[in-house]
Amino acid sequence: MKKLCLAFLLLSINAAYLYADNYKYRFFSAQYHYNYLWPHRIELKPLLGDAPVAYEFKLGWRTTGSMHWHRNFNLPSYGVGFYYCDLGNPDELGEVRSGFLFMEFDLGGPESFSRRLNLALGISHLNRYYHPERNPGNRFIGTPMNVHFSINYSWLMPLTESIWLKPGFSFTHFSNGAYRKPNRGLNLFDVNLGLRYRMPGGAGIAQSYEDHKPHDHLPRQYLLMTYSLGFMQRTEDDPVYRARTFTLNSNIRRKQHTAWGIGLDVFYDDHAKEMARSLRENTSIANYTRLGGFASFDVVFDGLSIMFNLGTYLYYGYDPLSQVYKRVGMRYITNSGLLGHIALKAHAGRADYIEWGIGYSIGY
Repeated sequence: MKKLCLAFLLLSINAAYLYADNYKYRFFSAQYHYNYLWPHRIELKPLLGDAPVAYEFKLGWRTTGSMHWHRNFNLPSYGVGFYYCDLGNPDELGEVRSGFLFMEFDLGGPESFSRRLNLALGISHLNRYYHPERNPGNRFIGTPMNVHFSINYSWLMPLTESIWLKPGFSFTHFSNGAYRKPNRGLNLFDVNLGLRYRMPGGAGIAQSYEDHKPHDHLPRQYLLMTYSLGFMQRTEDDPVYRARTFTLNSNIRRKQHTAWGIGLDVFYDDHAKEMARSLRENTSIANYTRLGGFASFDVVFDGLSIMFNLGTYLYYGYDPLSQVYKRVGMRYITNSGLLGHIALKAHAGRADYIEWGIGYSIGY
């Protein structure tokens, strides 16, 4: 798990730099967060200490408008960042350090008070997590490595030509996607204040698409074939089970920046196999395989897309946690059609597992 997390983070940082060869300008920002740790379970209340405080640093690039997706999303910015948070209880909750990718969208407004929406996804390390002897009270974080997700709404207020004040508020979540239990997660709400510095240089905004040839990875209709692997633990005493999924997903792009589709999932996991064998003397693969059908919606940024799936089980040999499942994640498709994705599969509000997928895209 640690190796996968490190590989994902390194590839993400490398991808951000590869994308940053054509930009309107670069910027660096520093942000201070004053947090409220939400006790979403009553067991968390005794662990609450001082109000958590966090510091966030970002290096970003503002797009030029030279590509279709730049203008479809009103010249968004993207980049890499680092996050540190003292959770207010050094013995049981400890500290968080995260590396992440982010994308920031300009929501408009007057030039002196423009509004921004920032989404970030990355890998976090928490130095205090559950242990039956050393830290039995922390039943919210079960592993040192976790997913970092945050959403921030803010305003940009120019102080000079190159420095902006940035007040805002945000939500941040940490969990391991049920890789290991307990995994109730931590949720932070905050108000924040930062400064952004615009670095010299940059290409300037493109006046037309002819300034740079538009680059579009995806045809109007395409079929995705993927194989995914995930890891999960059902209870704290269970082993870590492997989960495998084969997916077919047919998509159509009615607009350049969105795609709609339908698909089929074939699920196979070691936990379902174990449970099916405990209930029946004679079992076959049909007793622990599940077939799901789903509707998909993708938000497309060139080869990168954010995917949302909503599905239901059409057949199952062993009862699932819920009849309905969801999947949300990121996918990248290369020019050759090869693809990779990372996604969270969940039932209702409960994480099932994080899946890492590879596959191929075929236009038709």
